[in-house]
Amino acid sequence: MLPPPEFRAPPPSPVAGVHPHGLDSPDGDDEFAGFLSHSLRVPKLNLPHRIFPQEATAWNPPAIDFRPLISPGDAESSAADLVKSAAAAFGCFQLVNHGISPGLVAAVGAAASPAFGIPLESRMKAARSPERRWGFEVEEEGEGEEFLWWCRNGMRDRRELAAIWPRSYKDFSDQVEGLWCEIQKIASRVEAVLLGKKARNEEEAADGSLLCLQKHAPNGSHNAGIKHELLRMLVRSWSCSCDLSLHLPGGASEFHIYSKRGWYRFCPENAAIIVTVGDQIQACSGGFYKHVIGKPVLKKEDPQDCISMAFHHTTHQAIAHGISRPDRQGEKTISLAEQIMVAACLAIAYHIIAFFFCRSI
Repeated sequence: MLPPPEFRAPPPSPVAGVHPHGLDSPDGDDEFAGFLSHSLRVPKLNLPHRIFPQEATAWNPPAIDFRPLISPGDAESSAADLVKSAAAAFGCFQLVNHGISPGLVAAVGAAASPAFGIPLESRMKAARSPERRWGFEVEEEGEGEEFLWWCRNGMRDRRELAAIWPRSYKDFSDQVEGLWCEIQKIASRVEAVLLGKKARNEEEAADGSLLCLQKHAPNGSHNAGIKHELLRMLVRSWSCSCDLSLHLPGGASEFHIYSKRGWYRFCPENAAIIVTVGDQIQACSGGFYKHVIGKPVLKKEDPQDCISMAFHHTTHQAIAHGISRPDRQGEKTISLAEQIMVAACLAIAYHIIAFFFCRSI
């Protein structure tokens, strides 16, 4: 039997065994050592876990009493200052004593609950699209969350929804209409305080506003991670540009907020409306008010069949039919082929001019 192979270490490097003081030129050695230290320096990397924190930071946004905002006097001025400072500093605040009864919110949730049991094939017939702002938001199976978007204009007579609705669609529409009228008044008042102008009429505001009803995934069934959840929130906010968003958590005991500063979470006040500043008010204020994105999140002790609502308020007619974009109707786009032709003509002209110039010399 052959003996096992012998593993011998490589011979020591002659450079490593030489003491620096034994070199003829210590200055050269110091220069070489400095070169190595700079060459082997590892750059500071901005790793993904530093951009997206693993957990949301605990935070407590201010809770503002809504009653002084609708009663003239010194209290109104003080409450208005609180709203402005909270929107400028945080982009988010809570409204308490707003006048919307928990019974009305619960009635809307109960009326909407059967809709989320409609089969996927039937929901596809009334799916939301770029051409249709209302309807079901159909996602991949297994996501766990379901969305129904509702707008005020013409929703009473939507045959697509009435045809697939498990129960009386008119009862659901009447319940949502009552909630819409109440929350629209609150949103208009908050917008008037922030922008310092009178709220526009309800018909104009209703034309651009949307109500999103969300059935949450049971706790633990949506484990895509915080980065995936953030991307979903960003995409959804981009598809629904608005002035303000008024959130009704609907039984969720935790609310998450994302902004440029990071990811935050807090426990909402009982029966409070959570107001987040939209991108349109941030643009109108020149960046004075901070745009944030928010959503309620279920915990283990929360009811797993709760339905939350978000009222996306806007009075900008340019946003009523989609996201505003610069008007490019009058712009002329130069194609790549046209650019190549122009470059070839310039090159030929250059050679012709150079040829005649050389002959003249």
